[in-house]
Amino acid sequence: MSALNRQEHRALRAIEKNVEADDPELAELLGSFGGVAVRRLHRYAGWAAGPLLLLGVVVGDAVLLLTGVVFATWAVLGWTARDVS
Repeated sequence: MSALNRQEHRALRAIEKNVEADDPELAELLGSFGGVAVRRLHRYAGWAAGPLLLLGVVVGDAVLLLTGVVFATWAVLGWTARDVS
């Protein structure tokens, strides 16, 4: 994902201000998108990743191992995205 240039950033801010002025409820809903529920899913993925990785190594099953890696990656990306924003 590339960063927005100055003109695109100004246009996005103008759209946000127009939405806030026209429909404050929609602006609040969009501002809270991806809040508690998504953070909870990232946490569950982190908790599930450990046992899946361990079971995948012990049993020698590549599907369990890969699933654990995917869950762990998703949990870490969610954790780092929350710190950035």
